[in-house]
Amino acid sequence: MDKKSVLKKIKTLSAAILLAAPIASSSIVSVVSAADEAQSPQSSQTTQTQQPSQTDQTDQAGKADQTKTPSSSDQTKAPSTTNKEQTTTASNKKVKTFKVAIVKKNYGIYQGNFENKKSSSKYFHKTFNVSKTFTHNGKKYYWINQKGKPTIGYINKNAVATPNQAKIVKAPYVSQYVPVKTPWGCAGASMSMLLGSQGQKITASFLKKVQDNLPMQPTKGGQKGNVYTGVGFGYVISPGALAKYARTFKTGKNVINISSKKLTLDDIRMYVQGGKPVLYYGFSSYQKPGDNVRNHCKVIVGYEKGKFLVYDPLYYSKHDGAGTGGKNMNYDHGAIAWLPKATIQHEFCHKAITIK
Repeated sequence: MDKKSVLKKIKTLSAAILLAAPIASSSIVSVVSAADEAQSPQSSQTTQTQQPSQTDQTDQAGKADQTKTPSSSDQTKAPSTTNKEQTTTASNKKVKTFKVAIVKKNYGIYQGNFENKKSSSKYFHKTFNVSKTFTHNGKKYYWINQKGKPTIGYINKNAVATPNQAKIVKAPYVSQYVPVKTPWGCAGASMSMLLGSQGQKITASFLKKVQDNLPMQPTKGGQKGNVYTGVGFGYVISPGALAKYARTFKTGKNVINISSKKLTLDDIRMYVQGGKPVLYYGFSSYQKPGDNVRNHCKVIVGYEKGKFLVYDPLYYSKHDGAGTGGKNMNYDHGAIAWLPKATIQHEFCHKAITIK
């Protein structure tokens, strides 16, 4: 074979190799794509468009939650989650129906995908049924409703309490005798317990300031009679005036008067279960037969099994027990005592103040 023939064959083979290269390359891509697809159903899309990162997906989901209008089915279902959340952070289950009351304000009540947020303030101290619970990101929610009425939604369990749920609020015991002796100063001492629950440091100088400036007659609602000597004593300061006075202190800015003919001990219980101590007006251990005037202030700081934990300032020490006060054993229960609901109901006159 001559030289020209050899060169011609080489050129022909080279051209054939060049033409075959794209075909081989295409075949390789197809094989890789098929393998990827077997491992991940979404992998075939990666050859055409870039998939959003995990952060992008979260951002997009957040925007969708903000703009989505829930359908009618959203109104009756627990919040939906991503597949990942369902397997790692969320669970939804039916439970035997039980009752709860909303005992905290300013919690959200939701429907659908944590949408249609309402404030628990609207339903404060109202009772609902719970038939489902939902756990999301480590927080537990109750699905609340009332029989025969539209479903309300789901709420954080920390905003509600069952009727018998026990609670003790952290508050200091304050005596109206030590370190400042004010035998007619129960209102100031009891108010100081409320302020102490809000972080007020209880000192002798603070208590003297409280008693020295307690609103007196002729101030509207003011106390009649000297807190130190009892001279001219007729009645203690009214709850409205006492709440107003408490708000003059930094730690008392949220004190409110809740007195009302409709106020019940169940309301008092729910305030306590919500973490709020309640100052109420009742009888003292010095009460004389036939005297039905509620002229003594005490503080309820706890509830458990139908009993209320009462701090009575009419003792020298928090360790003083029953019978160490005025000797009227109907009311001489000691400085700190668990009292049955019936005992407090007997002296309850619907006058009280608390923390909002």
